[in-house]
Amino acid sequence: PEAFEKYDLDLLFFVFYFQIGTYQQHLAAKELKKLAWRFHTKYHTWFQRHEEPKQTAPDFERGTYVYFDKESWCKRIKYDFAFEYQYLEDDTN
Repeated sequence: PEAFEKYDLDLLFFVFYFQIGTYQQHLAAKELKKLAWRFHTKYHTWFQRHEEPKQTAPDFERGTYVYFDKESWCKRIKYDFAFEYQYLEDDTN
């Protein structure tokens, strides 16, 4: 498991998206969360704040996010995105 701390983002995303249902996927997700990435369950996509949210409310936050586009296999920026907390994957195990 300590090896996952040394993996770069590309490899972590690869393990997460291509080792589905495995312990390795769990470890990759755990490491991505340590790096402040958050999984959006509606879009099945990892997001990370690009800056502090412009707006916060009890059920969402709005701002600019970096997200990992698994189709193009690259990071992209999403401006004025509302991240609804109901779609935040929060399994901390």
